[in-house]
Amino acid sequence: MEPVALHYEIPFFDVDAYRVVWHGNYPKYLEMSRCALLEEIGCPYHVMEEQGFFFPIVDLQMKYIKPLLFKQQIIIEATLVDWEHRLKIKYLIKDATTGEIYTKATTSQFAVSMPDHITQYVSPEFLTNTIEQWMKAQQSD
Repeated sequence: MEPVALHYEIPFFDVDAYRVVWHGNYPKYLEMSRCALLEEIGCPYHVMEEQGFFFPIVDLQMKYIKPLLFKQQIIIEATLVDWEHRLKIKYLIKDATTGEIYTKATTSQFAVSMPDHITQYVSPEFLTNTIEQWMKAQQSD
């Protein structure tokens, strides 16, 4: 499956006194990329909510390989890995110029029904159908 890529320039407010991105900002970059992926699929968060579900992060794994710096141009790639029982997304944060990988990460999200807050251990049908349609469209391109 092809990743969705988001281009971003590291702003001053994301860095510390050494002009290195503070580690707590990396999840924000993943969220930006995840939102772009879900938009591309055709199932952004507001659609999930309209369908009666929200999708909290239940697991986040991150490996910091090399620090990101102020004004650095990066590409954040998000690739959907699993969607039948959870949304599992793999991320790569790369330098936009060299393609060098700076960070690897994954997130997992479970569907939780609203308003009763019951965790669903199988992804809702609307989600799996939307993803399957998106995948077919990708293959025909």
